[in-house]
Amino acid sequence: MKKILCIVVLSIAATIGSLTNSSQVEAASAKAVDVTSSYWANASIQHMLTKQYMTTYNDHTFKPEQAITRAEAAATIARSLQVNVDIANSTKFKDVPATHPYYKEICQLVQLGVIQKGDEFHPEEPLKRMQVAKMLTLAYQFKVDSKNNSQFADIASTHWAKDYIESLADIGIVSGVDTKHFAPDQLVTRAQFAVFVERSINFQQKIKKLEVAYDYLAKEYIPTKNLSTEWSKKVIELINVERKKNKLETVVYDPELTQIAIIKAQDMVNRHYFEHVSPFYGAPWDLATLFDYDYTSFGENIARNIKTPEIAVKAWMASTSHRENILKEHYTNTGVAIAQDIKGNYYWVQMFSSQ
Repeated sequence: MKKILCIVVLSIAATIGSLTNSSQVEAASAKAVDVTSSYWANASIQHMLTKQYMTTYNDHTFKPEQAITRAEAAATIARSLQVNVDIANSTKFKDVPATHPYYKEICQLVQLGVIQKGDEFHPEEPLKRMQVAKMLTLAYQFKVDSKNNSQFADIASTHWAKDYIESLADIGIVSGVDTKHFAPDQLVTRAQFAVFVERSINFQQKIKKLEVAYDYLAKEYIPTKNLSTEWSKKVIELINVERKKNKLETVVYDPELTQIAIIKAQDMVNRHYFEHVSPFYGAPWDLATLFDYDYTSFGENIARNIKTPEIAVKAWMASTSHRENILKEHYTNTGVAIAQDIKGNYYWVQMFSSQ
């Protein structure tokens, strides 16, 4: 049976209102004499040392099995964030003098809200797994909610760190000590912390690269990788040819709008529908608003059972309503996504917006 070529168009205009004690001071070094190449956390430790987010001690040891202190952890996180923060008016901890080796980094985290203000910081105290979960969540700005797939028998529903722990476990930053237990009071070693920080950095990079997005409705991070970046760029190239023919300004590729289009395309595949209004997210502009995309006007073209960018644009241009969307003068930005279902059918989404 032949597949039926389907294209749908929708457009709307909407106005949006506007550390350590003196015998263990760390020293900059990219080699640790006590970490072998076969050590389970070697790769993460070497990454931390190479970037100088963490360093060895004066005797060139890393002490991977030693519990990490609050000051060491603060220094590692602050260095990895690579942000310049004015610490002139930071809260002064009685136990962290300006001469402390990690004074600057601790003050930076106070200014960023990762460390709470108070009279004392207790820099030499070791950190527990539950404390680390909260620090990482705040530092790398991961979304936290109470709807999580990860659950542990030793984390009660009233535990203060429950949502931090479960949310981080869901995205693979932390894990339990076994399948059922997290051991929230267990101390975190320097090796474990190196792994946790590396995972946090990697996931943060995925967010920045728009490879994942936090779904405020589903309460989870979802993948947002396009099926074909080349096809998306080709569609934009082709519709801009049509706009130039009509003496219109070209629309520019918008990576954030493309991410919204990817979510819509994947949603149609996952929820088995082909409409502008999602049974889960609602109208396209509702979807855009849900994912914090700003616009003043918004439009959408969708298609399926089409195999190339050229055919998609040709089909849209042959339809009056789709053509109108492509040739709307006030649109400035566009994003294009393609998804594929298990039968091999392609779903195309092109979104337009005015900024």
